[in-house]
Amino acid sequence: MGSYGLTRCRFECSGLLPLQTRRRTCGCVTGMSEWVAAFGQHFVHIAAVLLLLTVASFGGARGNETTSAATSLWETTETTSKLDDSFDDTKLDLSQNGEVQHEMHLLGIINSSLNPAAYHAQKIIREIDNISFTSVYLEDYSPDDVYSYKKAIKALRGMGLDAVIGPYSWAYAVVTENLRIPYFVTSLTPLAHELSSSYLIQLFPNAEVFANATKDMLQYYDLNKVVVFYDTHPGEVILEKLAQTSSMQATSVLINNRTLGNIREKLISVRNHYFTTFVTVLNPQHTRLVLDEALSLSLFSTPHKWLLVNLGLREYDLSRFVDSYANVTVIRLMMDYNSMYCKLQHDYINLRRAVFHDAIMLYRQMNGSVGGGQKTEKGKMRQTVRRLEMDGCTGHLDFSVQGQRQESFLQLMTLEGYKTGESLYKSLQQNATIFESLGSNFISGTWRSKQSELKQRVEPSRSYSTVSRLEGNVFGNEPLRVTVMIEDPFVSKRTDSGDFEGFCIDILEEVSRILGFRYNISKVPDGKYGSYKTHGWTGMINEIVRSRADLGVGAFQITPERAGAVDFTKPYITKGTTVVVKRPEHRIWIFQFLLPLSNVVWSAIFIAFVSTSLMLFAVSRVNSDRQAKYAHNLRESFWYIWGTLLRGSLSGSPHAISSRIVSSAWWFFCLIVSSIYTANLAAFLTITVGDVDMNSAADLATQNIFDYGTVDGSQTAYFFEHTKMRHYATMWAYMYSLSPNSMVRNVDKGFARVNQGGYAFIWDSPVIRHKISNDCMLMEIGTPFDLKGYGFAYTKNAPYGEQLSMAILQLQDEGILYKLERK
Repeated sequence: MGSYGLTRCRFECSGLLPLQTRRRTCGCVTGMSEWVAAFGQHFVHIAAVLLLLTVASFGGARGNETTSAATSLWETTETTSKLDDSFDDTKLDLSQNGEVQHEMHLLGIINSSLNPAAYHAQKIIREIDNISFTSVYLEDYSPDDVYSYKKAIKALRGMGLDAVIGPYSWAYAVVTENLRIPYFVTSLTPLAHELSSSYLIQLFPNAEVFANATKDMLQYYDLNKVVVFYDTHPGEVILEKLAQTSSMQATSVLINNRTLGNIREKLISVRNHYFTTFVTVLNPQHTRLVLDEALSLSLFSTPHKWLLVNLGLREYDLSRFVDSYANVTVIRLMMDYNSMYCKLQHDYINLRRAVFHDAIMLYRQMNGSVGGGQKTEKGKMRQTVRRLEMDGCTGHLDFSVQGQRQESFLQLMTLEGYKTGESLYKSLQQNATIFESLGSNFISGTWRSKQSELKQRVEPSRSYSTVSRLEGNVFGNEPLRVTVMIEDPFVSKRTDSGDFEGFCIDILEEVSRILGFRYNISKVPDGKYGSYKTHGWTGMINEIVRSRADLGVGAFQITPERAGAVDFTKPYITKGTTVVVKRPEHRIWIFQFLLPLSNVVWSAIFIAFVSTSLMLFAVSRVNSDRQAKYAHNLRESFWYIWGTLLRGSLSGSPHAISSRIVSSAWWFFCLIVSSIYTANLAAFLTITVGDVDMNSAADLATQNIFDYGTVDGSQTAYFFEHTKMRHYATMWAYMYSLSPNSMVRNVDKGFARVNQGGYAFIWDSPVIRHKISNDCMLMEIGTPFDLKGYGFAYTKNAPYGEQLSMAILQLQDEGILYKLERK
C-alpha cells in the first residue's frame, strides 16, 4: 500500500465508517457521545415494540377509534371500477359462464415514491386472471419517532391490508410482523434488521451487494487507485469494502450540505493527486452536481473513468453527457427490458414500475400458496417465502427464509445506452424502430452475486437475458404462446378436429421435439402478419410486441422494419413474389385444326400445291409421259398432288424422269410440312399456359387488360411503396393512387378476385403455386422476384431465440425441411 497506509487509518478513524469497523480496524478510541447515541437508538426501538404490544392488546376493544384514526392517516384511491374507466385498454376479462368473479386484494403503498406506479396497478397486472387490486397510500414515519409505531398499527389494523409495498420503514417492518402481513421492500434494508422479520421480502439488494459489485468491476478492469464520492451510510459500506482490499488505494469525499460548495475544489484536489477512477455513491441531485463540475474540469476525457452506483429507484438523467464520449458505467438494480417474463411495455418501464411489477407478481404467487386473506404463522411464512421463485423485470427472484434474494443481479449500463424512461418513450414515439438500435446499448452488461469466478460474476457485454439463455432450460415450465395466421400451405386448420396443420406446423413440431418445449397455438385476430401503421403494429407482430404471444409461426418475411420490433430465427425457406391470374378461356371452333400453323404458312402451302400441280401437268405433257392421264388431264394432276400431300394411296405415278423429279420434290415438301404440323398440333393440344401477352410481373405496368394489386399493409405492399425500380414504382402509383380499390384486405379476397377474372394478384410464390396445384383455372406469370427468407418471429431478445435457430439449421442439415416441404 505504501504511503496509503496512513491515509487509510486516518479515514477509518474519522467517524465515517460504522462503529464496529472503526474499533476493529485501527483501535480508535470512541467517544462517549457515540455510545450514548447508539444506546438511545436501541432504546427507542425497544420502547416502540413495548408500545406496539400494548396497543395490539387493546386493539379489539377500541375498533371504532382505530378506524377513525386510520382514516386520517391514509388516502384511498379510486375504486377498481374507477381505475377500469380510466384505463379501458387494461381491463381484465374475468367472465366465467357469463358472470364476473373477482378476488379483491387491498395493498398498502408506502410513501409517494411508488404512487405513480400504484395508480397504474391495473395496467401492470392486466394479465393476472381473477384478481383485482385496490391500493391505499400509507404515511412514511421517522424511525426515531416512538409514536410512529402507534400510528402505523392503527392504520394497518383499520384497513385490513393484505400486503404492504414500499421503501423500508422500521415502523411498518415491526407492525407487519405483528399483524402477519407480507411487506415487500423496494429499497435498501439496514443490515441490523435483515434477519429480524419473517414477513420482510426484500426485492432490493442490500448495500453489501452493491459493494461487492463495485469491487468486482474495479478488479475486472484492473483499476487500483480510486476516489469515492458518497453521501449516505451505504456509501460508507462500499468505501469500507474497497478500503479492505489490499491491492486497492482508495480515498473518499463526503458530500453533504456543508461540502456542496467545495465540490470543485475536491475534484481539483483528487486530480492533482493523479486519481483517474471515480466512484460515486450519491443521490441523483448530488450526482448531477459532481458530474457538472467534472465536465467543466475536463474529467470526462481520457484516461478518466467513472463508475456511478445507483442505490435507489430514481434513474439518473445522463442525456446531456452522452456527447462527451466519457468512459462512464452505471451500476443499478437489474431492469431487463427484453425479458419475456416482464409484462411491462417498452414505452412504460422504469425502475420503480419494474420493482412494483415484481412485487405484485410475487404477491400473486404467494397468494396462490397460502390463500388470499389468510394470516400466516411465522414458521409457515418462512417456508412460503423460501418457495417463492419466479422471473420478473428485475431478474430471477429466489428468496432465502429470511426474505433476501438468493442471487442478486445488477445492471451495468454504458453512457451511450443510458437514457431515462421519459426520453426513451419520446424516442419510441418519434421512430418505431429505434428500440432495435438502442437495445444492444440499453442492457450493456450484467453482474451476478453467486458465481465464484470474477469473470463469471462480471459480464460487461451480456445482458441478463443472454446470461440466462446460456444456462439450463430457457423455456421454463409454461408452454410457449404461439400465434399463427391461416394461409395454405404454411398453416391450415382441419375441418374435422379443428387442429392446426401445414408446413410451418410440421416445422414447429420438429423443433419442439428437439428442444423439448410445449406450446399452445392461437389464431391472430386481425389475420395479418404485421406492419407498422400510425397507431402501431398490426397482426402477429402486434401480438408479440404486446406480450400476448411468444412466437409467431407462418410465412414471415424477414425485413429490417419487422426486425426492429421482434427477432427472427434463421430462415427455414427462401422464396419470392410472383403474379397469379385466371387462365384465359379457349373457345373451340370448327377451324381450330388450322391453329397449329399460321395463316402465312397455310397460304404458302396452298400456293405450293397449285404451283406443283401445274408444273406436273406441264412437264408430263411436254415429255409425252406414258401416263397420259397426267399429260392430258389437269384434274388428275391436281388430284395426284393433293393425294400425296394427304399421304393417300394412289394408283399409278409419272414415268418420265422430269415428272419423277417434280413428284420427289413434292414428296419431300409434304414430309416436312406433315412433321411440323403434327408437332405443333401435339403441343397445341397439350399446352397448359395460356397466352396473356405477359412474361413477368413488370409487364403489368404497361398493359391495360388486368387490374392488379396485393394485400393492403402487407410486406409486398411495403416493397412496392419503397422500391427504387421504375416499373415497380409505376405499379405502386397505380395501386395506391389510380386504382386504390385494387388492394385487398387479405389473401383469400385476393384469390377470389382472381377467379372472377380481369384481376392479377401479387403475392408470395409458395402460396400461389399451392393454389395453382389445386385449381387448374389459375396460372402464374413470370418468375419470382424480391427474394426473401421466411422465419419464425419471437419476442425481442428472448432467451430461446438462438436455440430455435439452431434447431432449424439442424432440420435443414438432416434434410427434414426438404421432406416436409415436399410433403
